[in-house]
Amino acid sequence: MEVKNILLSVVVVSWNTKQQTTECISSFYSIDDYNFLKDRCELILIDNDSKDGTCDEIKKNYPQVILIENSENKGYAPACNQGMRTATGKYILLLGSDTVLKNDSLINCIEYLETHPECGAAGCRLLYPDGRLQGNCKTFPSLKNAFFTYLSLDRLNYNYDMLWFNYDKTIEVDQIATTYLMIESGLVRKINYFDESYRIMYNDVDLCKRIKDTGKMIVFIHTAEIYHHGSYSTRKADYKVRKQMYSDIFSYYRRNFHGKAYFLLPVLVLRFLIITVFK
Repeated sequence: MEVKNILLSVVVVSWNTKQQTTECISSFYSIDDYNFLKDRCELILIDNDSKDGTCDEIKKNYPQVILIENSENKGYAPACNQGMRTATGKYILLLGSDTVLKNDSLINCIEYLETHPECGAAGCRLLYPDGRLQGNCKTFPSLKNAFFTYLSLDRLNYNYDMLWFNYDKTIEVDQIATTYLMIESGLVRKINYFDESYRIMYNDVDLCKRIKDTGKMIVFIHTAEIYHHGSYSTRKADYKVRKQMYSDIFSYYRRNFHGKAYFLLPVLVLRFLIITVFK
């Protein structure tokens, strides 16, 4: 029996984003990094019951993809956990379905993790399709940051949003978006993957917090970059999905700030109503 020596497992979750998911997967198999890795990488796609033909498209054009088809929308965190538990690589890359990989976006992060054992996870620069920089690093949020965020007072979150950072150097960060987050697989097993009670939102914040709690570093790698379109799935979210999103947000603050989090509840309810009813 052949034993595979997989270095990297790429985990992608899709939900009604056929075009973007196809572009993402195409970019993975097209970049020089894939040719360099050859048989030492695998791509796992977990589809959350898309109705737009995503699975048929992938089966037809990319039969080498390990495809997991869910019969319902399980949410982002549970679907990612399915993929991570299936993964056999030394490193696991959580990758957004609405991204396009560029040359060196995989290799540079792998090389950093290989040579810095104190680092447990790494992220890269995100660019909009037109080349503009997209911020993806933050500190861990306080209740004050939450109030400012959900009252659309983002200018008051200067430090939380790391607006001082030009993304021009490699540095340690508190949290980085799981649009692209490469994690040592032994570490993600140790912390037991995503907390599935966060089905859609703040699962990435919680994951990064638990990584940091182990004593491992999370590092932003400025020499690796990808394109990121934006949250297509979130834009299509219906009332039920949006309700879950805001429930996840409140759960994070309640767990980390206990009774004080209830002062945030009216703000979240107001924000939810504005987005859902008056969109």
